[in-house]
Amino acid sequence: MQAKNNSPCKEMLSALQNANSILLCTHISPDGDAIGSTLAMGLALEAMGKQVTLACHHPVPEYLDFLPGKQLFVLPETLVGKFFDAALAIDCADLGRMGDCRVYYQGTALQLQIDHHPTNPLYAHMNLVDGDASASGCIVMRVLNALNIPLTAEMAMCLYAAISTDTGNFCFKNTNAEAFACAAMLIDAGLDINDCARRLHLLRQQAHVRLLGRALCSLHIFGNGKCAGMRLTHQDYQAAGAGPEHTDKIVNYALDLPGVEMAYLVDERDVGFAKVSLRAQPPRNVAVIAQQFGGGGHILAAGCRGQMPIDEMAALIENEMLAQIEEKS
Repeated sequence: MQAKNNSPCKEMLSALQNANSILLCTHISPDGDAIGSTLAMGLALEAMGKQVTLACHHPVPEYLDFLPGKQLFVLPETLVGKFFDAALAIDCADLGRMGDCRVYYQGTALQLQIDHHPTNPLYAHMNLVDGDASASGCIVMRVLNALNIPLTAEMAMCLYAAISTDTGNFCFKNTNAEAFACAAMLIDAGLDINDCARRLHLLRQQAHVRLLGRALCSLHIFGNGKCAGMRLTHQDYQAAGAGPEHTDKIVNYALDLPGVEMAYLVDERDVGFAKVSLRAQPPRNVAVIAQQFGGGGHILAAGCRGQMPIDEMAALIENEMLAQIEEKS
């Protein structure tokens, strides 16, 4: 069952209203939309009197520590032996992106999802998926409105983190009128936008800055200046004292060079394992590149993973980018 480009379906609303215990989970290596949307939904369901458990394969990133309710997130191993009336995945484009949460999500009799990735295969029993939404946070706001749940200042902080991070502080092409309308409602609900914007978009952890420096040293321009790539090795992470959460937005530094239309960051968080972040400017499409390697995402922002050395993965990604440049130039 799917609801697309409209209000949440009555069946999903009824399912949330009738369930007493609900598992909420999101994707591995969570970003602002994943954590913010899931937290806001969790706080809202708690306000409805539900027993809510929030789970993620990885811990909440350090830069999102200020969000209210952050301590509600647990790691999947704490779910052993627990049972839920329903499970709701938020901002998770496919089952593989759930990591170790997948077994508990699929072990629940009623599976729902809220997502905004166009590549989503509609894996749940009830799917509220809108590829035109700026962020999953916008869809969560639709659900809260449909359930007549008043927005609190705490929910507003979480939803602002969700929407503003996925729209690049309301600068990316995916930013639409709904995103700005949501922001207005969040301010009306008590959001301190000055404080939240500074925490999300200006402050940087030292480990992030050190890792950024190492990524910039690897910058590689190709495709007649239309493509750029960067690499981070396992040794880079160790030298910078950084973790996966410190790579946020690093790939954008390659895309924001004049003339660059597509960019990638391939990183080796674990030896022999490559994770790729892809970004593009119109009319390029990096979602189709990600799909070639079992990944997915949006036309202008996507990702994939592979069990191979990062140099090998980088070469494959570059070949796909060059092919797209030659085809559509």
